[in-house]
Amino acid sequence: MCIQHCFKDQGKKVKKKKYISFFHIFICLSFILVGCQTNNFDVFNLRENINYDYSKNNKNFFSDLKLSTPKYKSFSSNNAQANVKKAIRAHPSFHRNVASLEQRKSDIKQIEASKESQINFQALGGFSRADEENQLGLTGSVNLVKVLYDYGAIDQAIEAEKQKIKSVEFEVVTEAERIGFLAYVNWISLLFERKILDVYKKGIKNAEPLVEKIDQISLSGIADSTLILRARKEYSETIVKMKQAEVLEQKADANFINIFSLNETKNVGSIKPKPIKNYKYHENQMIKNSPNLKALLAFKKSLIISKESLVSQKKPNISLRAGINAPADDPIKNGSANVGFLLNYVYDDGGKLDAQIENAKNQINYSELNYNNALKELKLELSVAFKAYKGALETKKNLIKLIKLSENVRNNLNDQLSIGRAKLEDLLSAEVNLANNEILLLNAERDLLLNSYKIHYLSVGFFPGSKWY
Repeated sequence: MCIQHCFKDQGKKVKKKKYISFFHIFICLSFILVGCQTNNFDVFNLRENINYDYSKNNKNFFSDLKLSTPKYKSFSSNNAQANVKKAIRAHPSFHRNVASLEQRKSDIKQIEASKESQINFQALGGFSRADEENQLGLTGSVNLVKVLYDYGAIDQAIEAEKQKIKSVEFEVVTEAERIGFLAYVNWISLLFERKILDVYKKGIKNAEPLVEKIDQISLSGIADSTLILRARKEYSETIVKMKQAEVLEQKADANFINIFSLNETKNVGSIKPKPIKNYKYHENQMIKNSPNLKALLAFKKSLIISKESLVSQKKPNISLRAGINAPADDPIKNGSANVGFLLNYVYDDGGKLDAQIENAKNQINYSELNYNNALKELKLELSVAFKAYKGALETKKNLIKLIKLSENVRNNLNDQLSIGRAKLEDLLSAEVNLANNEILLLNAERDLLLNSYKIHYLSVGFFPGSKWY
């Protein structure tokens, strides 16, 4: 590159060229534009440090979050837990919570960096022109800062962040259990909606021949028209209920496909009820094992430690400071260095720190109320589920007896019809009544199964000890 200028020599205008190396200018601009700050001069690994959690510790993190249809085994009682686990890991809500946990883990690196040595490297370069001479000037400096003692403020901040991570970990478990319960609910709903629909179809199939005979008798004018109309009404109501059951079965089928991330419906087998003990046992297990309560307690603990960290910041802290400044021209002779200790104490910050401490206290009080409220709601849920379970158990026992009586009535009427001692209308009514009682029994069995799973979900959990993250 050429810089050209003119000057007078003995009254004559003469052109003179001065050349400055392009390399010199490039070096100068590079030093001007570049400023780096890193913990230990690890400039070349800066990109890796920024992406620490995702590129090093979690190599398969994003690949694990790809949403795809899981490969399930048959939907039977033996494979129920394994299939529900796959549904949980395929659910986008679960992925969102895991991603939130990974983000929280990466945040703690910023706080931990405060304990490490902070090193600044700066370089400044430029041109100066004097006496028709161009001169290139370069200077560089290195500064080190290291906190030596701060009454544990940084350590407490790190510990508070760890408790927040623990809280988010419990939130991941809470979400996994919630999705698992939802999967079981949809499984049970589809199973019983299909059973109810089968009962209606079977009942109508048994009633059709009787309805045809009743219609024939009606045309002859022999039978009582009131009884015939009543029989037709009961039959029509059963058909309407069957149509409603078809809609409910289709809805349950859609929910099942959605929660298990399927493309089509699979054959769904029965699942066993969860073992239920006394209420006190399940209440104690809930208080001890509930991931939701554990998450709230961990978050409260993080707030308490954060408040202690703020209190520590009101005290003086000591740090080591050192620096070297050196120009490019004879740096050993013209350079300078300094090292010393800095005592820092904020005498008055306008009440900012006191306001933060007061805010932390309010957050702790709120978290305590939040925990108590959550515990109260969980106890209520458990109590309602336990009462519903006991009620469904008693209802099932009574309906089993009622169905046996209904079957005896239907069979006796069928026998008496063959000898002319019973009417078709009575037999049709008995068939419809039997179908209705069977459906009531199925609903009681469904309530029994659903509430056994809800009690288990609220107290013991479906997957104790499982590693979700």
